[in-house]
Amino acid sequence: MSTPTETPHQSDVPPAEPNVNQGGHGGIRPLGEARQILAKPAPYDSVENEFYRRVRQGDYPGIEQVVPASYTAAQVRDILGGELSPTESAGLDDRTSVYIENITSGLDPVKTLDTKIGSSTTSFRENLAQQGKSFVGAGWKYMTFVFTDRATGSSDRGWRVVAGSDAAGNRLTDGRHSRQILRDFSDKPEVWEQLISKMEAIRDAAKASHLGFIASSVFSVHGTEDGKTKVDAKLIDFAHVIDARKPFGSPSPGTGGAGSAPDLTRAGADYRERFISGMDQLIGEANTILKAKAARTAPAATSTQTRSPASPSAVVGAAVVTPAQDARPTR
Repeated sequence: MSTPTETPHQSDVPPAEPNVNQGGHGGIRPLGEARQILAKPAPYDSVENEFYRRVRQGDYPGIEQVVPASYTAAQVRDILGGELSPTESAGLDDRTSVYIENITSGLDPVKTLDTKIGSSTTSFRENLAQQGKSFVGAGWKYMTFVFTDRATGSSDRGWRVVAGSDAAGNRLTDGRHSRQILRDFSDKPEVWEQLISKMEAIRDAAKASHLGFIASSVFSVHGTEDGKTKVDAKLIDFAHVIDARKPFGSPSPGTGGAGSAPDLTRAGADYRERFISGMDQLIGEANTILKAKAARTAPAATSTQTRSPASPSAVVGAAVVTPAQDARPTR
């Protein structure tokens, strides 16, 4: 991913740049004149590719409402038609990519935020069962991510920022300053009200499902479309979803085979609860921010209406104290 190190309001950053790699992954390509569809590399036998196929066929009706719409290669050709060059059209292939809705399309300017959910963002058993990793490989990845989750605050906070308009582009730095980056997402209470509603819908859909979400993210956006403010948030990143009732795929040949894959019932339930807990903490943080933003707005409006013409200095703005431990260094 090429994460911008400066906000998209600056003239040297193209407004559409943050749209391309939503989800924090490189290699994602926008398709169409309005960049309304994203092509994300995901082999046909990968968990993410199969997850989106299941969503399209109606296996997860509640989840369908809170994830980006997805399309087959044939549907993308029908939707975009002449907007695709012959080379682009010929290159569309369900065996190598998934095609998903770009929720930033049409917004100008646009602001984005990618928050990874859960106190743990990897699973030893899932890597053995679904990713084809060896015992040693799965163990090494688990230990590496344990360090990352602790160093970025995910272990305690239950979520962390991994990308976005106000992110620095360094996962460790952004993770540590997640609360400040979240606060900077918007100063408008109405944006926070809509965002919280979207987050609650994602949490409730996960709670109503039997799926375990590992390292999935909430991708949030707000911007202007046709002169009106638009706010949206979707659940993304499904490379490590667990469906213990109907397991995804099987390990690659030579890595143990499906017969030796660990049962994921317990892991699925554990990571489902971790995800819900992380969402609860993120929503709680967002509600705290909403109250602070509203408090800053309301007194200013009241003072403007009631101040005496002879006392223009009577207007006093409400102060909001930012926790020192989460303040970001000036970039």
